[in-house]
Amino acid sequence: MVTATGRFQPNQEFSLPDGRKVLVASADSVAPLRRQYSNIDNAPELVVRGSSEHRAFLQEAHQHHEGRRAELKERHGDVYHEWEDVHNQLNSVSMQLAQLSRTNSGLHHNYGKFGYDEGVKTYDDEEANQLEDGAGGEHSGPKCESEKQEFTIKLAKIPTVKQWFHRGTLWRASEQTEIMAIELFFDLVYVGIIHSNGEHMSEVPTGAELLRFAVTFIMSWKIWTDITMAVSWFETDDILTRLEILFEIACLLGFTTNMTNCFNDEHEHNTYVPLVSFYLAARLLFAVYYVVVATAVPMIRGAMISSAIPIIIGTALWIGSIYVEMPDRLGLIWPALIIDMYGSGVFVGLFRYARSVGDRTAIGKYFSSWFEFFPAMNIEHKVERMNAFVSLVFGYSVVAILFQSNGGYNINAFLGKAVLGLVQAFLFNWLYFDVDASTIKAHAIRHSANGAILWQFAHLPFIMAYIVATSGLATLVLVTDGPGTEIEQLAEADRPRSEEHFSAGVRYFYCHGLAIALLAMGLISLSHAHHTPPRMRIAKKYRLANRVAVCLIMFFLPLAQKLHSVELISITLGLVAWILIVELWGKSCKGDSFFDTGRNSAQSRAMTNAKKGKNSATLEDNPNPGQATPMEMPMDQTDTVGF
Repeated sequence: MVTATGRFQPNQEFSLPDGRKVLVASADSVAPLRRQYSNIDNAPELVVRGSSEHRAFLQEAHQHHEGRRAELKERHGDVYHEWEDVHNQLNSVSMQLAQLSRTNSGLHHNYGKFGYDEGVKTYDDEEANQLEDGAGGEHSGPKCESEKQEFTIKLAKIPTVKQWFHRGTLWRASEQTEIMAIELFFDLVYVGIIHSNGEHMSEVPTGAELLRFAVTFIMSWKIWTDITMAVSWFETDDILTRLEILFEIACLLGFTTNMTNCFNDEHEHNTYVPLVSFYLAARLLFAVYYVVVATAVPMIRGAMISSAIPIIIGTALWIGSIYVEMPDRLGLIWPALIIDMYGSGVFVGLFRYARSVGDRTAIGKYFSSWFEFFPAMNIEHKVERMNAFVSLVFGYSVVAILFQSNGGYNINAFLGKAVLGLVQAFLFNWLYFDVDASTIKAHAIRHSANGAILWQFAHLPFIMAYIVATSGLATLVLVTDGPGTEIEQLAEADRPRSEEHFSAGVRYFYCHGLAIALLAMGLISLSHAHHTPPRMRIAKKYRLANRVAVCLIMFFLPLAQKLHSVELISITLGLVAWILIVELWGKSCKGDSFFDTGRNSAQSRAMTNAKKGKNSATLEDNPNPGQATPMEMPMDQTDTVGF
């Protein structure tokens, strides 16, 4: 039975002193149950939950059992007291076991809009202090086998960090919003850096420049993801964290100043060595950080050491690449990038293998002892952090197409192309947040391991490709290849950026960047499990197939070399708009209108039922009586498309 508040309450049964059975049910369930038991001998008494009859039967049974207990106490004396003590202790232990079982089934106060995750527990301050006290002592491990399957470590609870900074409020921030503000500051800096990198690529749209952009973008992306992962793993709100983030920002700034000429053929102008030096300084800080955490918290030593090993291996390859000239240097760069990006996945796979095999094999037993615990990810923080970062990327893409007019009231093609670019960025934002991120039943990270991997890794090509497309768009906006694009209409400062015609490289950067970005967004949507109403017009798999078709069109669009800049931007905008229209129409239900014509049928039916008194609990428990109750709303399905 589901009540108006959405909670399930099973039917209850108890016995009366004369032996009769009493079955307690909701008001809606009594009538069907009476029909069910009408032809059965010795049918139970059916009462409505909370009614006066229900209360009277309970009081009668309570008085009867109270009398029996008094009689037993008088008859058996001390034996009765001993039995009652054992009974109370057993009930207490049974209640704790039941509570532990419920705790293992969900996240409880960590539950959010991304769904449940089994086997994860968040310790409160008292429990975390108990773990802290035993971190390095004789009883440092879990007290029972079941505790090995649930753990969330908080860095703020590590004694070593607190001792370094004297545990006082002088050295630790009291509000979590402060660390969030620092993260936002770091995100703003990083988004500005990657867009500046993309703008330089559009100035020389060649394959060599695209290679330089890809290498430097992935390197800077790894620095950013290291910070987000560490913050997602641990509750780091002390002064040490701020110094670490400041050091990372400083390294990223030094890295940025050496990006442009890192592959310069002239040795005196080549900046590859300082580029790698700043990158390794940022990476090695995390290697030291993981080793320190492994020393302070032995129970996650395996996970921390496993996180440091790929950094050490990658560092060796990066140092070796310094002593090799181009193009042979790429033979060390790409393996180093692969290890940096995906090396930790090997150890995550070993951890999952140990969890699945356990002590059944010798290898499983070894890895189970090595990976005693693995830090849990703060999913809500990670997802919201990624959402904020994507919003900044979309916003900066509009900044890249801004220009200044030379005076007068100029409504020209330059402004028209800029507006088209603005609309296109707005549609991308609409697709990412309001289409793909809505009606999520289970976020990719909670839905499945494959979905979590796909969601995390698809963001790299998505953002990188979108910035490549934005760099091409910034050039297309100022091209004077069509009517209404007189260079005299531009301010003096913007005229050097304007060209009479745009090269094939810009055309490919723009179209292929949009195609790959849309395809990656489709993979991100694929990784989630969405709610699927029974009357949905177009299933998710068909809507994703439509995206793939549009991506193929964009991919081959550069072959139409006669298109000038206005036509090219208009066509790509139309294709993106088509994807949005299909998504909005396809996710709607048959019979629903896109215009608000009044109260829908479910709401009207719920209000009518409430007025007729069909379900009295609705008016008492439902704070929105015009909203359909769970019993009246149609059941949906989960659209996972293979996950």
